[in-house]
Amino acid sequence: MFELHVLGTSSARFAHGRSVSGSVLNTPGGMALIDCGEGMQKRIIDHNRALKSSGSQHRTRLSRTRVVFLTHGHLDHTWGLLPLLQTLDLDGRRTPLVVMGPSTREAIDWATQHPGESPPEDSGISSTDLAILFSQWQMIGTKDHDSSYPIDWVLLPLEDDQPFKSPIQPLEGVTVTIVPTHHGVPSCGYHFQTHAKQGKFDKLRAENLGLSKRQIGDLAEGRDVTHEGEHLSADSFRGKPRPGCSLMVSGDTAFGPMGFSEDALPSPPQLLLHEATFLADKQDKATEYFHSTAADAARHASACKATALALTHYSSRIERLSPLVSEAREQFSGSVSATLDGDWFEVHPSEIFHHVRVEDGWNTMKI
Repeated sequence: MFELHVLGTSSARFAHGRSVSGSVLNTPGGMALIDCGEGMQKRIIDHNRALKSSGSQHRTRLSRTRVVFLTHGHLDHTWGLLPLLQTLDLDGRRTPLVVMGPSTREAIDWATQHPGESPPEDSGISSTDLAILFSQWQMIGTKDHDSSYPIDWVLLPLEDDQPFKSPIQPLEGVTVTIVPTHHGVPSCGYHFQTHAKQGKFDKLRAENLGLSKRQIGDLAEGRDVTHEGEHLSADSFRGKPRPGCSLMVSGDTAFGPMGFSEDALPSPPQLLLHEATFLADKQDKATEYFHSTAADAARHASACKATALALTHYSSRIERLSPLVSEAREQFSGSVSATLDGDWFEVHPSEIFHHVRVEDGWNTMKI
């Protein structure tokens, strides 16, 4: 199961009670953050407190963070990272932390040769490329003292639009795929998929055949056995394989990257959390600033055969979210919802639940 807690749904700056980008992803292999805008650590702590006070057994404990996935280097997606890293240090963290995000080989080479510096304007390298920012942040972090815990800074060089399996897989039992996007700077989305499980073992059938405990153990571990001269296949004692869960977070992107297609991804995402910065009447502005309209998000959801689409990252111009949902539904036949800060999703192999934030907790809807 996945839990995706969306703690920021505004683009660029705080607006209409909405915070900038940042989500918590609970997985079977540990907790991850996806983007880390201003004030992210407080949002995580407040959300965890709200979960606890509502009687929920679910949690978003900051100390459990194993990895931070950054979609790109713009400050509304990264400005909360350094304070969060410092808090973990002050709290005496000892376990390693992975921080990863997209870059280019040119930017990585330049940052290696000019640590801590910003590239000149005529270099063709953005000053907000994560290779540049990682280099600067590492220098800031070593000015006073060494961190109480190791940080593994992982840059993902993007070569083209083709999605690829992350060279670092920091969440056990979860496959992370990098989905390059179009945003004017190196940027990507992330596709997450839990591993499929074996079908249920038919222990009762094995016992009814009079098999010994050792024979039953062999079958359960996938080894064939022979009983009373009959060959018994271990596979025949297993039910159908149980599928894993999948979800995808778009990051910021204009319409059109090839990664938003069924053939390019490891599997169709059950849930696609996609930016919807503008309404369709601002399509020219969306294209100019490498963002998506709600209709663009819906076309991406249709192309990758998503089961459900959740919208986020709204422009400060947008107060009412219902027009976004209406436009998206014209392009996508699956479930569409406009996410608010504090909403969260449970993704199971065969069903999805949307927990909508209300005054004293959450209302739950199956989608």
